[in-house]
Amino acid sequence: MKAKFKFVTLLTAMLLSVLLAGCFSDDSPPDDGTPSPPKLSGIFSSEYGTLEFNGDGRSIKVQINDEFAKQSGLPAGQSEGIYVFLFHNEEYRYDKAEYFRIMIGEKNYQFNNGFGETGENRIVFSIPDGNGKVVFEKND
Repeated sequence: MKAKFKFVTLLTAMLLSVLLAGCFSDDSPPDDGTPSPPKLSGIFSSEYGTLEFNGDGRSIKVQINDEFAKQSGLPAGQSEGIYVFLFHNEEYRYDKAEYFRIMIGEKNYQFNNGFGETGENRIVFSIPDGNGKVVFEKND
């Protein structure tokens, strides 16, 4: 009987510690102590088209081909909209964000950001069909 009581007590203590640890988890964005990167500006190109950032941290011009339009749901041709990089659905710096969202008109298009790959001269995100990554390199 004592062994059963010890087992139940131990099991209860383990479950309680797991529950309490979950209450204090840190879902805050990653911070490596570095300053935020500059706002994106310029034209970034790939085999799918171009992304043009004007440097205000919000507006974007998107020019994509029909193939990528079918994969992503974005409108083919040229469109203007706004963009945001997100961590846990909150706006965050592009080099540490989980998601890259483009909003054109009433529609949102969200992609998995290339965490650690996206930077001032390169935008990397997952192709919506999940078969690889799209890389947009900044033009010189």
